[in-house]
Amino acid sequence: MATLMQFWQQEKDTHTAAQTAAQSDLSTAQQSLVDVKAQLQKDAADLDKKNSDIAVNRAKLATSSVPSEVTALTATIRDQFIDQHRLQGAILDDQDDLAWAQAEVGRATAAVARASAKLADAAAQLKAATDADATRQTLKTKLGAPPFSTLQADATAFAGTQAATDAQAEIDATFPADLQKIAVKRYKTRTARAAQLRQSVADAESALGDELAAKDGLSGETAKAALAFRRAEANLRDFVATAKQRYDRAVAVFSDLQAIKNGTKTPPLLSDQEKLDVAVSADRTTAEGNLEAVDGKLNDLYTARNALDTQILTQIGTDVDTVSTDPTVQAKRAAVTGAITALKTEKDTAVTNGDKKKVDEWEIVVRDETWRALVDYLDAKAALDELSATNPATFGTAIVGAEDAYATALAKANKAQRQADALADVVAVRGKRLDASTTAFPTRVLSATRGDSF
Repeated sequence: MATLMQFWQQEKDTHTAAQTAAQSDLSTAQQSLVDVKAQLQKDAADLDKKNSDIAVNRAKLATSSVPSEVTALTATIRDQFIDQHRLQGAILDDQDDLAWAQAEVGRATAAVARASAKLADAAAQLKAATDADATRQTLKTKLGAPPFSTLQADATAFAGTQAATDAQAEIDATFPADLQKIAVKRYKTRTARAAQLRQSVADAESALGDELAAKDGLSGETAKAALAFRRAEANLRDFVATAKQRYDRAVAVFSDLQAIKNGTKTPPLLSDQEKLDVAVSADRTTAEGNLEAVDGKLNDLYTARNALDTQILTQIGTDVDTVSTDPTVQAKRAAVTGAITALKTEKDTAVTNGDKKKVDEWEIVVRDETWRALVDYLDAKAALDELSATNPATFGTAIVGAEDAYATALAKANKAQRQADALADVVAVRGKRLDASTTAFPTRVLSATRGDSF
């Protein structure tokens, strides 16, 4: 299994070697450029000298009247013309060599700069990855030891203790069944919506990752793996940061309610007069039953909004340009509008028929701190239920797999980028060679055709 620290160490090693090789190539290319320039300068000077010699001999030939001297000068001038053409061909070859050497210097210079930049980045990333890895290892170690390794069993066990039973009994004795019923329904509606919104964000992130992986090749696969890794890391951090505190708080809440029930902690949740005032009656029961419909309509609205969110993701995947005009999306939007209207109608009805007022007058009997006790109890029960169903080891397993997938995707993408950079260098060098070769192509063809150089 690969880790990000191992990946960035490998990247650092790769770019260190690349930097060394590029610097060596640059030194070789620079020396070659110096040699080529010196050769070109020498051949140009020899050509100038040869042209001067030809001019001198041609002047002598023009004034000579001795046949043997004319014959000798003519042969000399012929040989000098041959040397002249050879030097002209050599200079053209030197110019080709110069263009190639300059292209190699440019390529090697760019390679050194790129390798140096990537090496600096890899070194910085390695340091960050090393620090982050140490943190993750600490978190994973914590998962394998108490209190986290026993937390699932502890939560399960505590949920079955007398303290849990007494806590529920105290809540049931404080809140009449019908009043507790609507309060719990409202609590569950809001907490379920919060969970639904968290899942909606996760769904959008997953859809983004899937789209990037499907359309953007290796970089898209890397982005998808990065999203999954960050989510796994966040889940691990959140569990270690909050799970034990949530358990301890649940224990404390249940223990406090047990103590209130047993009379060892005061004051009670309700005074004797408040207990009389909060007692159930037929009209209160009827009003509560009618008012539950409002919360039902609110749930309908949340469901409709969630369905719209889901359909928007689906349509983005199908055709992003028709999200606003797609009939199914429009139907889901209309359903949200309809749910808003239905909720308002149900609220208006509850106000008009007096159910809202009657339940309000019932609920106001209970002090805020007592309502807080109910919410604390429901939070504690939800925490114990969740912790009882959660194996802490799964967070460690999940992040190991996510990190391996992310490091593997990064390795593939970065190697592909190095290949692309190398190919871009080849294209640039060959383009410069082509430009240099075609700049004076007619002259070069004539020189080669008449045999000036091999």
